[in-house]
Amino acid sequence: MGREIIEEFESEKGIKATLEYDNEREVYIMTVYKDTGKIVFQGSMQEIQKQAERFFVSSLRDIKNKIEIALLEDMFNR
Repeated sequence: MGREIIEEFESEKGIKATLEYDNEREVYIMTVYKDTGKIVFQGSMQEIQKQAERFFVSSLRDIKNKIEIALLEDMFNR
C-alpha cells in the first residue's frame, strides 16, 4: 500500500510540512522542509507532537542564544 498523504502545508516563509500515514508500518510521518534541509518525525500523533515540540523549542533556544551573542559582540565592539 505505501504512504497516504493526509495534509500538506506551505508557509509564506518557505517552510513546507507534509503529514503522511505509512500503511505498512502503521505510523504517521511528518516531514518539515526548510532552507537548511528536512526534519522527519514519526510515530503516533502524540509522539510526533512531543518530538516536534522538543525540536522547535531547542531551535528557538539556539536562535535566542545567537541573538544574545550578537548583541554582546556589538556592545563589546562599541
